[in-house]
Amino acid sequence: MKNLVFLCIGTTKIIGDSIGPKVGDKLKDRNVNAYVYGNTLRQVTAINVDDYARMIKQRHADDIVIVIDSALGKLDDVGSVKVTKNGIKPGGAFNKGKERIGDIGILAVVGDADSDRMTELKTRDEKFIDNLVDKVVEFTNGYMLSFA
Repeated sequence: MKNLVFLCIGTTKIIGDSIGPKVGDKLKDRNVNAYVYGNTLRQVTAINVDDYARMIKQRHADDIVIVIDSALGKLDDVGSVKVTKNGIKPGGAFNKGKERIGDIGILAVVGDADSDRMTELKTRDEKFIDNLVDKVVEFTNGYMLSFA
């Protein structure tokens, strides 16, 4: 039987990039029946994401890996949650050149990619971010129910 693994990417140092760690906190608070990597105490960031990806590949080779991250997108998509097949490329908004991670990607669109990207991430309203976090957590419930 396959397990669910959540990799929650981001940092609380930049409000718009804090979706992942905040989702990780909520998943852990709910005692989900899944592995959860990344929360506000142990953040998965551009600095250590490659290490987590290697570890997950080794420990969870046969499991379903769902990667959660903030994203910048089209203005009309700001505030939405997008799902991708084949995971995500962390740091995609800044072309960090990271390898694709996961089987499924859940991206919370926090800002407009056509604006100054760092300003978009730094100037988000905390209530807006927290509402997006709640959307992502509710969305993940569907995945967990299908594996229960």
